[in-house]
Amino acid sequence: MSSVEQKIIVVCDFTERMNEVIVHGIKLASFLRIELCLFATYPNKSEKATLQEKLIDMTYYVKQQIDSLVVSSLILKGSMLENVNVVSDKYNAVLVVLHRQMHRFGLKALRESHIPFLFVEGILPENLDYKQVVLPLDIRKASKETALWASYFGKYNRAEISVLLASEKQPEEQKLMSKNTDFIKLFFKNTQVDYRLESGRSSSWGILSEGLERAKTAQAGLLIFAGSTYVSLLDKLIGLPEQKILKKAGTLPVLIINPRRELYVMCESCH
Repeated sequence: MSSVEQKIIVVCDFTERMNEVIVHGIKLASFLRIELCLFATYPNKSEKATLQEKLIDMTYYVKQQIDSLVVSSLILKGSMLENVNVVSDKYNAVLVVLHRQMHRFGLKALRESHIPFLFVEGILPENLDYKQVVLPLDIRKASKETALWASYFGKYNRAEISVLLASEKQPEEQKLMSKNTDFIKLFFKNTQVDYRLESGRSSSWGILSEGLERAKTAQAGLLIFAGSTYVSLLDKLIGLPEQKILKKAGTLPVLIINPRRELYVMCESCH
């Protein structure tokens, strides 16, 4: 992926909740120092002109409010699911921001995505802080990938990262946890971000729910985790773990990484 003009994509649906997503996008683009792109899709040509005009008006308004921010707009035919890799491959998006109430279609798109999705709701100061990041760590190799995005918040927003370690009983799972923990410690040491390790009560199967519980109790600014690596028939029947987390998250921002795809990353040399 090209490192030129990397963007945060804000999904606009032209409802009242869209304003909340835009405010979060502005906050993130400001401290990450990358372009903010207001994004919408249209189902057919008859609706394109109206939606495009609304999008351009909103883009102009944001530019007028914060002239230091690079703001653009993008409208594509189809759905977010159809365009999720277009925005990353062709338009250099590194993050998608959307409202938590859009999680049903958002999670479907995420499973095809090379870039993480951030689900948000609310614009009170505590919803926009992003100063305390909770990072549940389990036995999966994919869970290590979450450290990269956690480090961005640590480096560019001076956030403190709380790594919640799963508690395993079996020797093989303990070995995997030890490897992942060693990786996290070395990675955060090298990136020089503020972090601490916390021992969880739950195994890898329950550490995500415990992470949500701790994040909400501590009034943290962000929960980061890797989505499901596999989707079983049972998952389809009762819902994926990430879907359950998003339903309970309330106004806590939740950033989810797709472990099934190569992760595109920010170009830090561009900062």
